[in-house]
Amino acid sequence: MHVSLAEALEVRGGPLQEEEVWAVLNQSAESLQELFRKVSLADPAALGFIISPWSLLLLPSGSVSFTDENISSQDLRAFTAPEVLQNQSLTSLSDVEKIHIYSLGMTLYWGADHEVPQSQPIKLGDHLNSILLGMCEDVIYARVSVRTVLDACSAHIRNSNCAPSFSYVKHLVKLVLGNLSGVSHSYNGKYSHILKFSGESMLASLPDFPKTWTLLLVL
Repeated sequence: MHVSLAEALEVRGGPLQEEEVWAVLNQSAESLQELFRKVSLADPAALGFIISPWSLLLLPSGSVSFTDENISSQDLRAFTAPEVLQNQSLTSLSDVEKIHIYSLGMTLYWGADHEVPQSQPIKLGDHLNSILLGMCEDVIYARVSVRTVLDACSAHIRNSNCAPSFSYVKHLVKLVLGNLSGVSHSYNGKYSHILKFSGESMLASLPDFPKTWTLLLVL
């Protein structure tokens, strides 16, 4: 059983709070790191998903996973790295890592901006914003790595009084699934909100999203 990030914020009717962004970032980066440990260079198709609000799955355990199922109706161009949109050849597993880092950064910006009026700025601290900006660099070699993201999250946890990352994820899951006594009443009546991406102008400026992308691995 799981909940997508989009589903959780649809129920809430509002954005991720800063500590929730840190938490989802940390849990997602850990999940990506573990995935790259397991996936063989000979099986790049296992990494062919695009991280987005609909494919980032929050688990009741507090961890995060990713899927490419049941999201074909969503427009993923805003969450897709420029080199994928441009059909560039990817020459290493490191390139694939940077693709997912870009998508994760854009997904978390979407979460931080969800249902926030356009006249209001996104409320993120300078440190977190700088990490997300580094994740969303247009040039692949300028993008930060999963290791850099995990180091930043560890430093934040050490220097703040935040709860463990998994606890924030579990709370987001509970918004949708509730618990034995029912769905949390704190967000009662929020189910009617419709998902929308505020960057429609950016979507309009992007080329057609390729249906598939392949890896050219140089061993």
